[in-house]
Amino acid sequence: MNILVFNQSFFPLSETFVHRQVLGLSRSHDVTMLTYRYENEDKFPIAVKKELLVHYRGFFDKLITKVLRKVAGQGYKLSFQNRALVAKLLQSRHIDVIHAHFGPSGIEMLPVAKKLGIPMVVSFHGIDAAPAMLNNQEYADGIREVIAYAKAVIIVSPHFMDTLGLQPFAGKVHLIPYGTDERKFVPSHTPERAKVVIQHVGRLVPKKGVPDLIQAFGALCGRHPELELRIIGDGPEMEACRELVARLNLGEKVVLLGSKAHEIVNQHMKDADIYVLNSRTDDQGDMEGLPNSILEAMSMEKPVVSTYHAGIPQAIQDGENGLLVGERDNEGLAAALEKLIRDPDLRRRLGVAARKTVVAHFSADAMETKIRSVFAGLS
Repeated sequence: MNILVFNQSFFPLSETFVHRQVLGLSRSHDVTMLTYRYENEDKFPIAVKKELLVHYRGFFDKLITKVLRKVAGQGYKLSFQNRALVAKLLQSRHIDVIHAHFGPSGIEMLPVAKKLGIPMVVSFHGIDAAPAMLNNQEYADGIREVIAYAKAVIIVSPHFMDTLGLQPFAGKVHLIPYGTDERKFVPSHTPERAKVVIQHVGRLVPKKGVPDLIQAFGALCGRHPELELRIIGDGPEMEACRELVARLNLGEKVVLLGSKAHEIVNQHMKDADIYVLNSRTDDQGDMEGLPNSILEAMSMEKPVVSTYHAGIPQAIQDGENGLLVGERDNEGLAAALEKLIRDPDLRRRLGVAARKTVVAHFSADAMETKIRSVFAGLS
């Protein structure tokens, strides 16, 4: 099968899951990647055909977009020049199906797919299924058209059924959570030591709840002077986090490391005693899917503290293979962290159970097999 995979960029560092899926498809299909921007090609090598689109911002497109701005999804659609280029590419490569990653990519591909009668698969990953975007009527209308046309819709969390209104289309919806490579993320146990290292990995954006994590951590330091919180990630909340660390006099306890390459992240994960991700729906409605960093930590037998948010409870059952607290529950977060700080045996037990969960249900191989089966069902 000839598959065109489209995303607005390949591959941001935060989208390792997209690389994994494209790589998996390329093992059994002829794949062409199409995007506006290629990045991190040294970190995400892949041997497929690659095509590039250009952002056209000419007067004619601006005028047409302004006149037709009330047409569903118009602001997300391909420029007229690119529409012709994509149509030519689809025909010359004899493309059998288009796979669009993220809702906006589906909206962009829809007019050409419809015109040429080429089936489409669309994958939703998180922000594209959140109220933050769906509250925009233009986007919501465009997504409804995409879902109605698509031969298959792939989601990473069951709550997308509600946010995207997928119940009428349940027969073509496939729940395929992200998988992680358990052969790469192997168990790693820290040496016996007094210090307890708590690790966060993720962008410093409101849905990650990092300022509240720092507050909860600070409440524990008086009782547990041996603690250290390491925060990997950058983003708009970095300055607020720095100011909070200074105000709480946590400069010797909280390390803001900024964004790091995957190899460095893995080294820090190996040295961590506890992994924490304080996810929540932010004030704009943005939310997670199932964060890949949680699965990677679980695969490394790290006990995870997280929240009852989005797809996270798919992977973590509270008290069985990790600990979960409510969103924005700072006291509950501090209590869960303290429970693990005080009990090394519980840390080990939850970590072992976490890896078993990943191997059984969230392996990269299982994800790739499920993705391939979706496309096999189209032929």
